[in-house]
Amino acid sequence: MRRYLSLILSLVLFVVSYSQETTLDPNVVLADTLYEQADFTVPSYTEFLAAKQAAVNDPSQANLQNLVDKVAALQGKEEPYNMVATINGDPATRMAFCWFTNEAVEQGVVQLLAKKDATADDFEAGEDVITVQATPTTTKKLRYTGVAKYIISATGLKPNVHYIYISHKALAENLTPGTDYSWRVGYEGHWSEPAQFRTEDASQGDFTFIYMTDSHIMDGVYINNARRCALAAVKTVPEARFCVFPGDFVEDGSTSNSEWEWERWFEEALRPVIMRMPIVPTDGNHDDSSYLNYTYHFNTDNEFNKNYSNKAQFDGITYSFVYGNALFLVFSMQDFWREACDYKMMTSTYLSQHLGSWFRTETAKNPDTKYRISLAHYNLFSGSDHSTDKHPPLFRYTMLPVFKDCEIDVALQGHDHTYEVIGPVDPDKRTPILSAITDREEVEKNSNKNVTGYKGGTYCTNDGTLYFIGATCGRKRYYPHSRTKMENDYKNGKHDVENYFDLFTGMFGQPEAPSFTKITVTDDYIEFNSYTADDDEGNVTLFNTMKVVRTKEHGLPTGFENTTAEPNIKEGHKFLYNNEILIRKNNKIYNVLGQEVTVN
Repeated sequence: MRRYLSLILSLVLFVVSYSQETTLDPNVVLADTLYEQADFTVPSYTEFLAAKQAAVNDPSQANLQNLVDKVAALQGKEEPYNMVATINGDPATRMAFCWFTNEAVEQGVVQLLAKKDATADDFEAGEDVITVQATPTTTKKLRYTGVAKYIISATGLKPNVHYIYISHKALAENLTPGTDYSWRVGYEGHWSEPAQFRTEDASQGDFTFIYMTDSHIMDGVYINNARRCALAAVKTVPEARFCVFPGDFVEDGSTSNSEWEWERWFEEALRPVIMRMPIVPTDGNHDDSSYLNYTYHFNTDNEFNKNYSNKAQFDGITYSFVYGNALFLVFSMQDFWREACDYKMMTSTYLSQHLGSWFRTETAKNPDTKYRISLAHYNLFSGSDHSTDKHPPLFRYTMLPVFKDCEIDVALQGHDHTYEVIGPVDPDKRTPILSAITDREEVEKNSNKNVTGYKGGTYCTNDGTLYFIGATCGRKRYYPHSRTKMENDYKNGKHDVENYFDLFTGMFGQPEAPSFTKITVTDDYIEFNSYTADDDEGNVTLFNTMKVVRTKEHGLPTGFENTTAEPNIKEGHKFLYNNEILIRKNNKIYNVLGQEVTVN
């Protein structure tokens, strides 16, 4: 530390001595031999390099001072980064964690303390600190910079730089319900800042969560938009228990993958949210990558992948949990093509059989929840540029029967980057159930911000699903299609929904600013309050409020009507045992995957 302080002081003197100069010799500006990359974390060293390059290109006082600041912010190679908590199983008693360290730094634990806003001193006191050992995994050699010019400019690095990391994952169990916890990761002498979460109450009443989506992290503009949105969400909704994020964390997936974009999502863009609550993620199409960045960065329930022979690309992209009176079904349709898939016949084995079976099993396990809420990136219905993509018709043919059978109340979607309130949609007719809508306000139409001229409203989901897209927390924006365009697209075979525009029964437009939605679940309704993030101070504008209600109980999905909690049941009937759906056939017991099991 003394060495670093001395170097910082030297740099400050350097800045002062050169403040009157008009040019600088690039070779003079902090030679690499003073700061070896191997001594520091990837994120902090990259920021230092970028600041150094900026000072070389433009030796202004501001750039030189920024270089001083980045030297001061350099972190030793053992320090943790990219930390996040995720819901994994029962949110009243469990919480999962994941973080990165540099290559070969395999030591790591998560520490928890049942205290809100605990400090490092509170942890060091050692009283009632819970310590959970993490499992380290060495990543593939991840492409860090890719080839995009904005990444090269932002990092000060050459194209196609690769790094290996250690991904640490830990699961804390037997936590106390309804308790505020502080947590930190690392090991002795190398700890992160403490972050926060609260476990679900033992008898959870009303609760609130945050919806954000499609940050598409790339350059500084996108990072700042998402960070502004995250800061505003935390300031506006301090009571939020978690944040759902249905994909497109980054811009560059596939072969142009960039781990730097993922790093900036954790370290900068979404950090205000990450430090206050767990994330509920699933993947988006821009997150696709054989480098498996998503798998390395999140620690969510992976039972779905374990139970099906044809694995999804990433771990933990399809999972469920119950919070309060709501069942959350988080899922991915990214892998629809992995088994028999036919666009002409509108069939996908993965969606209809694997994902459909999972939906039905999870809803049958939780028949008494008041609401069923799904979360996915891809759209079943949408009204902007993705409405004419090739795969939505396939998704509708395969998943609408599942949504109908499982009586999904609300489908939270991403992908389309526009604010869209759709339905409730009759799953058979693909028409809006207008009799299910009350209290809707008519306002002036606007071809960009609100093409329908509707705001607010109460939507009853007894007979159909309300589909919701909350625009984007980033900068990449699409705009609503008009009725004329939707009708022409239908006539020209670009989509398969007749009278598509009629499905847009609420506000439909582009807020033209980073947006998030506060969602509150009560016994009587689910309330949506949507905001734009207006500045870097956390100020917001509320632009829409609406409610979803359900007045009749859910039924069981097809095949589970005779489900009982007792194992002594008739041949061919399903039953629930130890929270697993089983069936008796030929005097033997099988699970939904056809595997024989033993019932004591």
